[in-house]
This record gives sequence, C-alpha cells and structure tokens, in this order.
Amino acid sequence: MRIHDSLRLGDEGDGWRVAITTLMNERVALAGGPAPRGSGPINELMKLWAVRKSQLSPVEHEIWRDRVMALWIEAEIVRLTNARAKESAVGGNPGPEGSVSKLASAELSKRVTAAIVDLEGAAGMLHEPGYPMTRSSGAMSTRTGRFLRARANTIEGGTSEIMRNILGERVLGLPGDVRVDSDVPWTDIPK
Repeated sequence: MRIHDSLRLGDEGDGWRVAITTLMNERVALAGGPAPRGSGPINELMKLWAVRKSQLSPVEHEIWRDRVMALWIEAEIVRLTNARAKESAVGGNPGPEGSVSKLASAELSKRVTAAIVDLEGAAGMLHEPGYPMTRSSGAMSTRTGRFLRARANTIEGGTSEIMRNILGERVLGLPGDVRVDSDVPWTDIPK
C-alpha cells in the first residue's frame, strides 16, 4: 500500500517518536481525565459498603473497612495523577505520567471491581437477575460486566506488564529485560 507523503505524520525517519507520542496520548486517554472525587467504580463500592457493612460480623466489618478505605485513598491518588497527566498532554508534552496513569487506573479498576464482587458474597459471582445471555450492548452496564471489562483495561494501550517495563527502564533507569536481538536492527530480525 502506498500513502501520499502529505499524509505522513512527522518527518521522514521520525516514525518512532511519532509512534511513542501517539501511545503516550492514548494512555492518557485510556486512563481518563480528572473525574469528580469518589465517582466511578469507587462510588459503586462505597454505596455497596454502606448497605453491606451492617450485615458483616465485627471482624469482617474491620477487614472490609480497611480494604474499602485503602481503595478509596488509592482512587483519590489515581484521580489526582490522571489530572496531572491530562495537563501534561494538553500542554503538548505527554510524558511518563500517561504510562503511570494508565497502569494505575487499570490496576485500581481491577481491584475495585473485584472488591465489589467479593463484598456481594456468593451473589457477586452471578449475573444480575434478568441478564440476557447474549452479547451485551454495553459491557459496563452490569456489575459482572464491569468486573470483566476491568481486566481488558489492563491489556489495551499496553499491558500492565509492558507499562511496568517501560516505567522501570525509562523512568527509573532500571536495566531492561535480557534480549539477544537488542543490537540487531529491526530490518535484520528474522520474521
């Protein structure tokens, strides 16, 4: 396929920088912008906690209180980090904040939706009553849909494992994974 030169993004030979900038912006977008405090999945967990806490034993109550509070604090940290990443991206300088936001948001969503399912008890493992056993028009419309969708968030825009490698190598300066082809140009790698 040939594409006219006027449709090229960036200068010739500058494709890697363009690709990385695009990925950084995608990660900021996937992490989401600054949301109101206590909104989203953490809001759902807080509402469920308000209903369920009186039904728990004293020991369960204390365990759940700590878990819910830790998740709420983490949600607030992620919300503020997302706001910072969005500001950097709007300024035209997407940096590592996008990767941090994407990783933190995806992992938090996974933990919060798991807590919601756990707090529901055995009922948390079931589809909601009246759930049609067909492809959903909106995966985020049900508790189980949100639980399953949270796992996809850890894959799109770069898996959580890839995000950790990127942050470790490029932000923290840690040594990269051992690669036997690290000194071989892409064009010379057998495909």
